[in-house]
Amino acid sequence: MQRLERAALAALLLVALLFGAAPAHAHKASDAYLQLHRSGDTLDLRWDIALRDLDALLDLDTNADRKLSWGEVRTRLPDIRAYALARLSLQQGSCALTEAQPSAVEDRIDGAYLVLRLQAQCSAGAALNIDYRLFREVDPTHRGLLRVEVDGNAQPTVRSLDPSGGPVTVAWPGAGGATDAAALSAPGSDTSFFRDGIHHILIGYDHILFLVCLLLPAVLRRKPEGWQPVVTWREAVWPMLGIVTMFTIAHSITLALAGLKVVTISPRIIEPGIAITIMLAAIDNIYPVLRGRRKLFSFLFGLIHGFGFAGALAELDLPLRDFVVALLQFNLGVEAGQLMVVAVVLVALLALRNWRRYPPLVLRGGSAVAVLVAAIWLGERVFDVKVLPFS
Repeated sequence: MQRLERAALAALLLVALLFGAAPAHAHKASDAYLQLHRSGDTLDLRWDIALRDLDALLDLDTNADRKLSWGEVRTRLPDIRAYALARLSLQQGSCALTEAQPSAVEDRIDGAYLVLRLQAQCSAGAALNIDYRLFREVDPTHRGLLRVEVDGNAQPTVRSLDPSGGPVTVAWPGAGGATDAAALSAPGSDTSFFRDGIHHILIGYDHILFLVCLLLPAVLRRKPEGWQPVVTWREAVWPMLGIVTMFTIAHSITLALAGLKVVTISPRIIEPGIAITIMLAAIDNIYPVLRGRRKLFSFLFGLIHGFGFAGALAELDLPLRDFVVALLQFNLGVEAGQLMVVAVVLVALLALRNWRRYPPLVLRGGSAVAVLVAAIWLGERVFDVKVLPFS
């Protein structure tokens, strides 16, 4: 048992070290949006890049007032274009992109974006080869979300681009004689959105912390004389599966509604709301504020977390069929990542459950730390400041 306890503690320490060593990034996943339209051998590209990401790299906020003005952005446009174009290659470099229209800034629900409108005149080839490397050296969480359209074809091709993944080949929509490599990227046949779902949950520290808060008491039973460890693993696993299932159903509902733009709520409301759900789940481990209704509250809290997953898919503005395929892949990826987290943490906690200091140290102490971290996140998200190196 002592060996198991030491192994479990080592696993928990490893998780803590991974959190602490991870690079700092804003809670909102770093995404850029690329809309490529082909007309013959003319390629038109609209590229939307979040100003918050450009500012973190290029320090655009020269007066340090945490508010980017158009003047500050305009004076750095040559640097921005040079940086971006050096990290995007089409058709193995044979399609040189040039500015087609002046750059502009657009406000979206999750912040301001710089819009680059570019064009290339070149042989389009049998399929699109794209090498996307934006922010690769500074932000491993970044993804480029690509939508490709061709004149006369109603169904676009969509693809999630990993800057660290190397060049990819994407079939032109409606291409009859696509190569085998291109066929792998046809709508619905690649797994990029599934991988993005896994990626999203594993970098979503707030979602992981919420799951951990739900898991901490799973290996114990609250009795009149105090917390007692469960006798068998089944006593912990089956109730936990019920709670996680309710959370999954709820965030799947709001992920779909937000992705379809049926319901739209600003991240300025959702992100503080997520921090509050963590605080409540953690406080309930110390004092039963939820009064034993954890499944119900897991469902209600899951509705809030689902909006936190949805931004990228909503921005792609896909036809219904392609949206459903991308949504299904992304959601399955989220669930796979979630199960990975639950499995690792639950195994460690089961090994620790008979330790006499588990209730005061792991359960109450860990929950108190979670309350503190969530309270800091709440302040960061309400007042738009940065305190912790992870959020």
